[in-house]
Amino acid sequence: MRTSNSVPADAVSVYNKALELSNKGELRAALDFYLQAIKIHPKFLEAFNNLGETYSKLGERNKAIKTYLEALSIQRDHRVLLNLGVEYYNSANFQQALSLFTESLNINQSFTEGHFYTALAYHRTKNIPSAELHLKKVIELDFRHLKANYLLSSILYDKKEYNKVIECLDKIKDIADDKAFVKKYYGFCMYHLGNYMEAAELLSEAMHLSPEYSKFKDYIKSMTYENKIKEIGDIKLKIKDLEKKMMKGDSSIGDYTHLSMLYIFNGENKKAEQLLTPLKEKFKKAS
Repeated sequence: MRTSNSVPADAVSVYNKALELSNKGELRAALDFYLQAIKIHPKFLEAFNNLGETYSKLGERNKAIKTYLEALSIQRDHRVLLNLGVEYYNSANFQQALSLFTESLNINQSFTEGHFYTALAYHRTKNIPSAELHLKKVIELDFRHLKANYLLSSILYDKKEYNKVIECLDKIKDIADDKAFVKKYYGFCMYHLGNYMEAAELLSEAMHLSPEYSKFKDYIKSMTYENKIKEIGDIKLKIKDLEKKMMKGDSSIGDYTHLSMLYIFNGENKKAEQLLTPLKEKFKKAS
């Protein structure tokens, strides 16, 4: 957030010191300098915004909200509106957050993070079409936006638009911080598109990765699992039926891949790996 040209030089100097301390992780020390900058120039919007962000990072939500409200009394800035909205979003007040995100976009329609958080709020309130619309806007502005592509891919997957899921994954596959997440979705899509060998390969690769899921991806994972249960019913019963079929020895590669997917959705990654590893060797020899 750039400082205004109208801000006195001594206030800017103190503000820059606060930024330096903040970048070093010395947040408590940075607070004092932001407060000093505001004392010198009481309408220092950027200092108020950064002060609010610092309080938020320190877990002092009420102080952060109070600070953002003071900043908005100076100017209805789209970045401050977003930050205030995030505080409400993080406390599960999604409607209040959505109101602020929408206002930020009314001020700046090309505000990427404004569209992203608007999408999150809509997603949390089960308004999936609106969430999808804003995610597509994020990707239009920044086609390699990692989280937007993650979330959009999960929405499209639930809609069974598997080729579109692959388009999302193609944008981020080389920058993804969670390769297993990406490979699992590739594998699931390939299965549904009838590319069983490729699905088995991708799911097997995913099982050999050890991702540490962030809260964001945990949320996507849980939403996908809920929708999967709605789609196929009792996962454990489906697993049992497929396991019985395999014991009879009349299973196809599609059955093997389907069972591995069910294991993954049920959190049984080791079973999926044990199933997929010999499967790849078996069908390689047969081809």
